[in-house]
Amino acid sequence: MLSYNLKGEFIISQWQCPLCGKIVSVSRYDPSNFEDDILLVQVRGLGRGKGFELAEKYSLLDGDNPELLDLISNRVAVIYDMLYEDVEDDEAEEEYPVDLEDDDEEEEDEDINDLDEDIID
Repeated sequence: MLSYNLKGEFIISQWQCPLCGKIVSVSRYDPSNFEDDILLVQVRGLGRGKGFELAEKYSLLDGDNPELLDLISNRVAVIYDMLYEDVEDDEAEEEYPVDLEDDDEEEEDEDINDLDEDIID
């Protein structure tokens, strides 16, 4: 998202990933091609100024690095709670609407009727 502020300065919108901290341009973020896996990628340096090459790449879901997977899992749980806390609260309110006035009146009516039936019997 590109925009200008009141001073006429060019502004680029970016967001920071709550999982890893990486800052990414909003306009270039598209997770549709991401793999549904947690990969550990090891690279080897090719010397000063020559870059890197892929040495090894494997899934953390295989259990090779449980400590790192635990750190990621714990952080994802925090992010999940942050994103869906309000949704879960709203769903709970819809399932069990609270209307204290109606409940009290119904209980009183039922209690009186029960007593009348007991007296008649």
